[in-house]
Amino acid sequence: MVDIDTYYVPIFLHTVMCEITYVTILCAVDVLYFTSVQYYCGLIAALRYNLENACNLKDFDDLLKNVTKNGKSYSIVAYSIQRHTEAIQFIDILESSYRLPLLVHMGSVMLTISIVGFQMITNIEDMNRASQHFVYLNIVLLNTFFENWQGQRIIDSNEMLYQSIYKMKWYEMPNAAKKLVILMMMRCLKPSQLTAGKIIVLSYENFSAVIRMSSSYFMLLRSMQTM
Repeated sequence: MVDIDTYYVPIFLHTVMCEITYVTILCAVDVLYFTSVQYYCGLIAALRYNLENACNLKDFDDLLKNVTKNGKSYSIVAYSIQRHTEAIQFIDILESSYRLPLLVHMGSVMLTISIVGFQMITNIEDMNRASQHFVYLNIVLLNTFFENWQGQRIIDSNEMLYQSIYKMKWYEMPNAAKKLVILMMMRCLKPSQLTAGKIIVLSYENFSAVIRMSSSYFMLLRSMQTM
């Protein structure tokens, strides 16, 4: 519809501006996503330290303003439960914000990997085009791994918190504090996680499943073409 030779400069400028805008928006969203996950992991790491050192009371003199009648151990565990609740609320907000974009992203990734993989195999004899498809395919895979890596970090942080609760010196605490520890362990059995539309849980396992499914699609297209 447009003569490329005549309008080469306007088309080139338009393409460059669109690419820069798209990459900037994508990087901004990914940086915000990464920062939010790191913040959650930092909250859990601080919480683990509090729990593992709950019986070392001298480290928490400045932390607690009011100590209940059940002692400092009880107050530290109660404080940790409050911080854990805030961390859970934060990750729930993050999950609800990224739920739909991640679902669209994962669906687009599967379609993109299938099409680009099919084009790369089809043009395997043309090294110039095949290399272009190969580079683009690796960029998509890297971005997909990044999204699932952050989801896996959240799952791992939750598991490490459970282990920290299990390793703490709960046997030196009063009975009231022990009951709170049990409640906290029960809550950790329900892991916090990021999902794509509440359908796909972001993790290393999901990344592997996306790669396998996408690969099977473009191999199927290749086999249909050769028939």
